[in-house]
Amino acid sequence: MGNVAVLEGLKKVEERIQGRDRVLTIGDTASIAGTSVNDAKDILTRLLALYDCSLKITENGDLIYDFGQNLHKRGERTWEEWWFSIKQMLWNVFVFVFKIWIAVTLVVYFVIFVVILIAMIIATLSGNSDGDSGGGSSGGDSDGGFFSVFGELFRGIFIWNNNTSTHYNYDNDGHRYREYDRKNSPLNKKSKDFVASVYDFVFGPPRVSMTRQDQHREVAQYLRENKGIITKNEIIGLSGLRSGDAENFFSESIAKYQGDAEISDNKVLYGDFRDFIRSKGAGGKEKIIWYWDEFEAPHYLTGNTFWRNFWIIFMNLFNLCFATAFLSMSMQQDMGAGIAIGLGAVPFVFSLLFFLVPILRYFPISALSKKRDLENMRKRLMKAIFMSEEGKITDNEFLKLVNPRESGEKNISADTVNYMMQELIKDLDGEIETNSNGKLLYNFVNFQEEKREAVILRQKRDDGRALGEVVFDSHD
Repeated sequence: MGNVAVLEGLKKVEERIQGRDRVLTIGDTASIAGTSVNDAKDILTRLLALYDCSLKITENGDLIYDFGQNLHKRGERTWEEWWFSIKQMLWNVFVFVFKIWIAVTLVVYFVIFVVILIAMIIATLSGNSDGDSGGGSSGGDSDGGFFSVFGELFRGIFIWNNNTSTHYNYDNDGHRYREYDRKNSPLNKKSKDFVASVYDFVFGPPRVSMTRQDQHREVAQYLRENKGIITKNEIIGLSGLRSGDAENFFSESIAKYQGDAEISDNKVLYGDFRDFIRSKGAGGKEKIIWYWDEFEAPHYLTGNTFWRNFWIIFMNLFNLCFATAFLSMSMQQDMGAGIAIGLGAVPFVFSLLFFLVPILRYFPISALSKKRDLENMRKRLMKAIFMSEEGKITDNEFLKLVNPRESGEKNISADTVNYMMQELIKDLDGEIETNSNGKLLYNFVNFQEEKREAVILRQKRDDGRALGEVVFDSHD
């Protein structure tokens, strides 16, 4: 009967939050559903799996489930998200088609036009003479080398997803970031693969990014290593999410991993996932990387060297010139529709697009770079907050934590720090105050109390991994 009562109660509570009553306590839920407190907790956990929700505690230590002003199903996309997905899908289709076009056009047409040019030069030099017919057999080795080179090119053309392994690099500000290992040329292991350079010239080099699934795996590993206890601020420290998104991620984790939202004796909200960590040792080996330990990668237009871009531009200009010439000749004399289109229109349109795409990409890169710089500075500010043990600290003292001498990172100005702290301190339940001397103070008292409480909660708990002896085996 318990499951029936929970399902019936779930329907009643869901109807209530679909109206105007979207802020509930466990007592409210039990009253609406007509169930026990334990069943009310089960109902709320099920609702967390269905809808976005923020968990809050009052000054009296009561837990509140806030489903927001507008009820929103988990995973349901807003119009902005749908539009973004549509644009991303269209871009991916364009990239796929254009890469095929690159494979067929840039290299193939370049070879065709080079052969035509050589034939024209030979014809001009030799006139009507038949020439030396024995010359073709003497270049066997060079022909083999020629076809070997282009064979390697074509082999690499259709290998598009090589972004598997990564390494760390440093930007001009001394920030360490992850980037994909470059695909080396099969002909010269010390050089970047030419076809990969062509793709990067048009679409830009791929950047390492963190998905929501990556964040969940990281949180799961953190729970395994920290006795199944996590706080909202720790989720912020792992993911870098803003406060509202972190609260929603916290409640999503409660539902996803069947945890419990608990309030400690000192009125600190935390997630308890004790059952989640019980295992025989087999589990994920996800490396835990704090938000501030991995900076955003730079935005590059091509990521290629000057000379690599020079030769790519040369090849495309070469094709563009020949295509233009064939179009011009086709207009002056009847060359046949096939030649006019195949050697004129197709490579002409391609060559224009080949230059147009990176030109259009150039303009948003500046804005993206500024956004990336702000995010990297936010990481350093957050690290200073998490590493500090001070409940209250002056802006000058905090600036020294943000710009340690030994870091090798470019200093962030005091004005920039003060500006960015206006938002960041709210995410971590802090306040900005002024002391008796008129100096600016950053108040992290609540944050520090939550950090200490998490340590105490873990100290009180055994590791929870010992499963004990097997007392029943279905094979027996």
